[in-house]
Amino acid sequence: MITASLPATDNMLQKIVKETAMDPVLNKVTQCISNGWSKGVCPQFFPVRAELCMSNSILLRKDRIVIPQTMHKDMLQRLHEGHLGVEKCKRRAREAIYWPGINKDIEEMIQKCQICQKHHYKQVKEPMLVADLPSAPWQKVGTDLFHLHGKDYLLVIDYYSNYPEIAQLSSTSAQSVIVHMKGFFARHGIPQSVVSDNGPQYACEEFKEFARQYGFKHITSSPLYPQANGQAEKGVQIVKRLLKKAKDGKTDPHLALLSYRAAPLECGASPAELLMCRKLRTTLPQVQQGHDNNIWMDNKKRLKLKQKMAYDRATKYLEPLCEKDTVRIEGPDCWGRKATVLSEVGPRSYIVETEDGRTVRRNRRSLLKTQEDTDKHSAEEEPEEQKDTPVAHPTEPQATSRMTEPVRRSTRARKPPDRLIENA
Repeated sequence: MITASLPATDNMLQKIVKETAMDPVLNKVTQCISNGWSKGVCPQFFPVRAELCMSNSILLRKDRIVIPQTMHKDMLQRLHEGHLGVEKCKRRAREAIYWPGINKDIEEMIQKCQICQKHHYKQVKEPMLVADLPSAPWQKVGTDLFHLHGKDYLLVIDYYSNYPEIAQLSSTSAQSVIVHMKGFFARHGIPQSVVSDNGPQYACEEFKEFARQYGFKHITSSPLYPQANGQAEKGVQIVKRLLKKAKDGKTDPHLALLSYRAAPLECGASPAELLMCRKLRTTLPQVQQGHDNNIWMDNKKRLKLKQKMAYDRATKYLEPLCEKDTVRIEGPDCWGRKATVLSEVGPRSYIVETEDGRTVRRNRRSLLKTQEDTDKHSAEEEPEEQKDTPVAHPTEPQATSRMTEPVRRSTRARKPPDRLIENA
């Protein structure tokens, strides 16, 4: 007998027999097995009708027990013992139990499991958002602070030319940052927009007043997501490497910066040529030549597209969030806090309200969408390492152009024959 080999206790089998006899849908299925099927009866079981049979008053689909409706919740909890993931729970179910829609029920159960959502894996990278190149030098600049050899520095880098300006700071206060930025602007002009992170130097009222007085738009990136301020972050890496090499080699750091500013980029022109339309004189003898920024910028656009294609190979788009969606915020080692989405403030950047009423801003990759209910009266403690940065609302969303995903297969609607459909 088939039921004699089932890995279940006698008490469990007796309960399944009892609940099966009381389940009106399974009673109809039993009648259909005995008397023949008609398409309008029990449509959820019709696609798998050839695999159904009765054994000792237990309904089976091949070697899987068909579970009555009243026992679904209990069986889902048994499948989820040890808080296994979605695929492992589905594989366990395929070996033992079945009911129509069991796969969907497993997915919904795990999406609502607080422990599983708290310890969810990191989300995958999303495809690169390529910022539109400015049409002229020094229209758009990025800025960031960095620490090296016991000293603090300010970096401002031009999006058009990749030309970096740096200054050593006496302190990391907003006032010190603003003084040096005024010096850069006096030398190159006031940019139309300045991109920064949400550091305290940039999120304060003093910097907002500086932006109003000088007439530039201040665009901020999502906290705890340096990639959103990628131009400045890349500039910091380059400058730090130059200064480290200069110190180790006991050479002049100013000459190192000059050499970088005068060295051609992949597009064929140096940062200085793109910014100032002239070659900088260095210790290397050279002949002055004419230049054509249009050719260089076309090359730069092609290189950006090539970088995006390489970056996007291991990425996938995350579902955009809507107002009032329930999410979990990524912490140092888990998704510890629940929150509710309030609004989208930039490409892939959202303002959310935590259970204790605090408002924070995060990138989409740091927000895990769940089906849990939020409860503001049972807020979990915030990990000590994760401090919320004050939300600085950007004066204008950062201009980006989303590249179209390549079509990898036909989008023609396909429908397999009924006999091949598993309604699970």
